[in-house]
Amino acid sequence: MNHLIFVFAFPDNILQSELPRGYKVPKFLKFGHELEESTIEHVAHFQIECGDLAIDEFFKIKYFPSSLTKNTFIWFTTSPPNSIYT
Repeated sequence: MNHLIFVFAFPDNILQSELPRGYKVPKFLKFGHELEESTIEHVAHFQIECGDLAIDEFFKIKYFPSSLTKNTFIWFTTSPPNSIYT
C-alpha cells in the first residue's frame, strides 16, 4: 500500500529553527483567499501577529503556513520541496 508523505516546501534549516526561550507561536488570523480578502492585508496582519518574531525571516517562513486555510493551505501543501525559501 502506498502512503503519501507530506514534505515541507521550505528547506530543513528553516524547519529546524527554534523559537527563542519563552516565546510561543501566536494564534494567526486564517487566510483562505476568499473574494473579500486581500493578500496584502493578510500578510500585514501576519507580520503584526508575529510581533518580535517578525524580525527573523526563518520564523516568518516557518509559521506562515499556520495562517493559511482552504485553497491557500492546499497550495502550500502541494508546493514542491525547497520551493519556498524567502
